[in-house]
Amino acid sequence: MVDKKLMQVPTQIADAVVTMPMTAGSFWARDAKGGIPALFADRRVHYAFQTRVAIRAACDVLGLQAGDEVLAPAYNCGSELDPLVHAGLKVRLYPVDADLLVAPERIEPLITNRTKAVYVIHYFGMLQPDLAAVRSLCDRHGLRMIEDCALSLLSGKAPAEGYTGDVSVFCFHKFAPVLQGGALVVNAPDLKVGNPFPRPAPGKPVVKTLARAGLANVLGPSRSQRMLRRLRGQRHEEAPCGAQPGALEDMPRHYYFDPGLCGRGISAFAARSLQAFSASGMIAARQRNWRRYCQHLNGMQGIRMLLPELGPHSCPLTMPVVVDERDHVARELQARGIGATPWWAGFSRNLDWMGQDGAMALKDTVLSLPLHQFLGDEHVDYIMSVLQGLIRDR
Repeated sequence: MVDKKLMQVPTQIADAVVTMPMTAGSFWARDAKGGIPALFADRRVHYAFQTRVAIRAACDVLGLQAGDEVLAPAYNCGSELDPLVHAGLKVRLYPVDADLLVAPERIEPLITNRTKAVYVIHYFGMLQPDLAAVRSLCDRHGLRMIEDCALSLLSGKAPAEGYTGDVSVFCFHKFAPVLQGGALVVNAPDLKVGNPFPRPAPGKPVVKTLARAGLANVLGPSRSQRMLRRLRGQRHEEAPCGAQPGALEDMPRHYYFDPGLCGRGISAFAARSLQAFSASGMIAARQRNWRRYCQHLNGMQGIRMLLPELGPHSCPLTMPVVVDERDHVARELQARGIGATPWWAGFSRNLDWMGQDGAMALKDTVLSLPLHQFLGDEHVDYIMSVLQGLIRDR
């Protein structure tokens, strides 16, 4: 059983484990070095309502046409590729296995005369080590590269890398408690871009997110989430949409691209809040929490670190681990106020998963543990005490 003393963690600690706290203070505060926007100084950056909107705009910026083919990694969320589908592109998956490497030798055999672009993902804050080789491959075949940095915003010698792709996309709310927000960075000098996001941020989603954040500040994240579920009459998460007996479990409904968000720019609330956060402070805290997890996980039975080493200049998004009965473990952790995620569970119905056993195994077994900058040693110790107890008692 889990140590009862550790289970009696104060409410504020349990709540900090649930999510990153969004407070009114971040709207007014200013980081001395300019916050997150300073990471994009002197770059052709355009701010979108969310990353999926930036990805959809990237299709137009690159001049991709309906029927063109894009090669994308089989280990994916699905939400990042659905904007490509919305643009009328044919998405073909290339293999990604437990090593999480995007390798040219896995991509090149799939290139046809219809292929126009290659999509690359940096996973969990770890930059792809062979990105220059993928760039060379694209150049040899006359292909564009879309570099997805949604999970690696703070990684690199100069954080917010994403210089290798013709375009790169970023996500802000995964690293800082802000109202959505993404960015499209244009690197290729031959691409001439006006304003890809001429429409304002949609009012209703912004107001709803602000209301949820206010409720969480008053009640705490755990209590506010329970209240919202009661108000909606929702006792459990929605069943996957379109699920059929024997078929792959569909990804959540809200992962699919909303066409109504096309061209929507970042909200004023998100834009202002981004200036409040110290990138260097966030990096140091996340790296510290990674090391704390490693102290617990090294040699632990029944669980395996997906990325046992923190690469040079890497800022981790989460701590990904592989565990049996992943979905059950995730539910048990969530029931105890821990924001663990069955990472990328579910499969986009718009993609062909045939032959992608390695990536599918990852989607079924990877558990994401929180290590964001609002956590400290006591939070990580609490999370690992609960997790160890669950694994021991299985």
